[in-house]
Amino acid sequence: MPGTRWSRLLPTALLVTAALTAISVWSTSDDIEAGLMARAQDALADVGVSGGQVSFSGRDASLSGFPPNEAAQAMDAIQRIDGVRTVEISGDTAPPAGPVTTSGEPSTKPPAPPSPPPSPTPTPAKPTDKAGFQAEIGRLLTAVPITFQPDTTDLTADGERGALEIAKLLTDAPGELRFRITGQVATGSDKKLSLNRAKTVERLLERNGVKRDQVYSTERRNSDGTGGEGRRVDIAVEQRTQR
Repeated sequence: MPGTRWSRLLPTALLVTAALTAISVWSTSDDIEAGLMARAQDALADVGVSGGQVSFSGRDASLSGFPPNEAAQAMDAIQRIDGVRTVEISGDTAPPAGPVTTSGEPSTKPPAPPSPPPSPTPTPAKPTDKAGFQAEIGRLLTAVPITFQPDTTDLTADGERGALEIAKLLTDAPGELRFRITGQVATGSDKKLSLNRAKTVERLLERNGVKRDQVYSTERRNSDGTGGEGRRVDIAVEQRTQR
């Protein structure tokens, strides 16, 4: 019967199909391996390595027989080939320890010693006498003058910062020194404003650790500042008179 005839032919057809599929896969795998092998030989030749063997199982490469001084280059060259999945190396061909140069030889140059830590910036010693304090006060006031808002006793932001720097300097001043603060005005001779500016700085210094009996305020007798340069205070160092 026709049905029986086709049922007998079906297993044969399946076997033929499977065989053809296997042949196709095997042929494709061979093509991949052959292509990768050719590219591997070219890659090794490009880096000047020829002392070992390369084989492929699909896209997985196996290396053997490479001298230790060429193993790292061989692995690197094969790994760079597009299509290679993994690279294994066998035998006594482990890459040499340490950096490898472009010639395949391990570098004999010793590693550079670590850089020493930067030396800390030395903190300048505080002055101990009248001349030393006057010189340091002059330096600080030149860098950051103690200045005020126009026609007020209000310190500018820079003026307050400058006054705080002076306070740090005067905190541990010797007891035989005193510091005279003289207020300045930009124009005219407003003695009251100049004195109040000096007192503003005097109180700020005292709040920040300067001894009260070491600072006092005075007014400027002849103000001649122009262009805002007079809106400041000056500080002079005095030696206490011996009793």
